[in-house]
Amino acid sequence: MTVLLVALHLAIAAPPSPVAAGECFVMAPPTGAETVLGGDECDRRTLPASTFKIPHALVALETGVVTARTVMKWDGAKKDFPVWERNHSLDSAIKSSVVWFFQRAAESIGRQRELQYLRAFRYGSQGFQREVTAFWLNGDLTISPREQVTFLQRMFSYDLPVDRRHIDAVKAAMTMPGGKVLNASAAHDFRLEWPADTIVRLKTGNGGVSGERVSWLIGQLETGGRQYVFASRRRSSGDALDSVAGANLAQRLLNTMTPGRVSGARGVPPSRERFGGRP
Repeated sequence: MTVLLVALHLAIAAPPSPVAAGECFVMAPPTGAETVLGGDECDRRTLPASTFKIPHALVALETGVVTARTVMKWDGAKKDFPVWERNHSLDSAIKSSVVWFFQRAAESIGRQRELQYLRAFRYGSQGFQREVTAFWLNGDLTISPREQVTFLQRMFSYDLPVDRRHIDAVKAAMTMPGGKVLNASAAHDFRLEWPADTIVRLKTGNGGVSGERVSWLIGQLETGGRQYVFASRRRSSGDALDSVAGANLAQRLLNTMTPGRVSGARGVPPSRERFGGRP
């Protein structure tokens, strides 16, 4: 009886999980420990969808397939979203998540160079077997939230085998207007209760394979001389997901956190007074 009462007391006293089944949130300073919310879900690989536009843009820049000033011409064909039916620069193609821009870039980069940079970046499963214009969309290439954060740590620490100016160009393209996150469908509310000087750099990603759907948000926050990278993902088997499901999860959890002085932890979100890391 005593053992039963103690177990019952612990169950009641345990704080509720900040994430539900199929949800994961990982955050870290560029060179510090992670905060991992979601347990094994955060090690589960799925397609990166349009979050792959971040490493893809770096590859396109480094190989000279595009420059920061390149404008690709729309072919005049009907596209999935009205915002895709115009000419695009690298900056606008990232902000509006323009698939055709990066498919055209992938054709020019070619299979061997794509594979070379996947390995050099140590990006997720680091390879693909099928068509070069869809491997980040069809489940051929996969990555976990924790691996996304590791990639972002390297990127924002300038620890990738690409020119620094290319990373800066992609950082600029990821920078969002105040209180918003952009994707192909619209500018969506993304209001953070963080210091007013916070620079918010984001990339959404949405897609599905074999009945499994995912909604991602990855990015970086910079405030008061401190930097944090993060990956947020919602995953669902069968049920539809809103295109900002991953962003909504990130917004909810980020608004429980404020820069502070403690490194990452597992399973418990840092309080608004405790979250931290080094710049």
